[in-house]
Amino acid sequence: MEALLSPSTAEELDVARQIRLLSLQQWGDRRPITLIGKDPQFSASLELVRRFAEGESPILLLGETGTGKELLARAIYLLRPKRARAFIAVNCAQYGDSQLIASELFGHKRGSFTGAVIDHRGVFEEADGGIVFLDEVGELTLSAQAMLLRVLSEKEIVPVGETRPRPINARIIAATNRDLRALVAEGRFREDLFFRLRHLQVRVNPLRRRGKDWELMLHFFARCVSARWGVERRFSARSIERLASYRWPGNARELLSLVEASYYMAYDSPTIDPDAFEEFLEATPESGPGQGGHELAERILGRIADGEGTFWELIHDRFLERELNRQQVQTVIAEALRRSHWCYKDSLPHFGLAQGEYLRFMDFLRHHALKPKR
Repeated sequence: MEALLSPSTAEELDVARQIRLLSLQQWGDRRPITLIGKDPQFSASLELVRRFAEGESPILLLGETGTGKELLARAIYLLRPKRARAFIAVNCAQYGDSQLIASELFGHKRGSFTGAVIDHRGVFEEADGGIVFLDEVGELTLSAQAMLLRVLSEKEIVPVGETRPRPINARIIAATNRDLRALVAEGRFREDLFFRLRHLQVRVNPLRRRGKDWELMLHFFARCVSARWGVERRFSARSIERLASYRWPGNARELLSLVEASYYMAYDSPTIDPDAFEEFLEATPESGPGQGGHELAERILGRIADGEGTFWELIHDRFLERELNRQQVQTVIAEALRRSHWCYKDSLPHFGLAQGEYLRFMDFLRHHALKPKR
């Protein structure tokens, strides 16, 4: 998250202040790390970050999408007694193919597979002596998990197409918004890898459980955007009252986006009122299947009808990333079924799906208990 100003003393903890100064020294204004909040559990999480930074064992960061897990990973990098040579972040969710993720993480030898025209150094070799941040580690394939376990236990890698191991020295920080215990129970995550990762854990609470930290961040980001464009705009008392009951399903990332959009929507006004951001607010779990849930269903199905995406992008992915909860997804599905006389096959066009995707669609609904009651 970009931050152009320094927070006030009331907004920033001592550890957070240290992290910000170190980030400015390391990266300048390109990537300052600004961690804002006075919530006691947030303070405790930062203290764990400070302690864990001193060791070499793997660290597991847990929290919903948008809570700032990568910021904490970079903070650990900055707080190490001896500054690591490299920090390399990998989004595990973007690699569905085992060979592709193996090549990315561990490298490959020329000719080891189609397209391997040169030798390739993987992330772990590039980060030797530094930190590898594995974001969304729960999305790794089982074969890639086995390779990662070897890195943790033997401190060595075997590039694709080679048989001789290579020693490496990189600390692993893993992050996920998934329940790894549940994935282990489902056979989708190795139990031995889970046990290797779980000992040093930092849980980042969602914004809705951090008291009034959202308000501190709101005002801070508003000052940042105002400074960037040279015109000061502040959120009105009515806006603060409106947002006080909002649950921020997208957490800090959503809050920053809302501030930026609201600033532009306010036009020439010095204050930002609710009408500048109301359309950006998502229905929350408390909305239930009533008016709020119905509006969300209409909005998502309307986007699908306009060709902005299909069920997989606008519902499936957002549910797995916890941007939509089970009740919200069930409400959207129920609305599509209502339009199709409660026939699942006939509802497929409302989700932008072809008939050939029916079995995959139904398997997903059954696996996650998402079929609504009529």
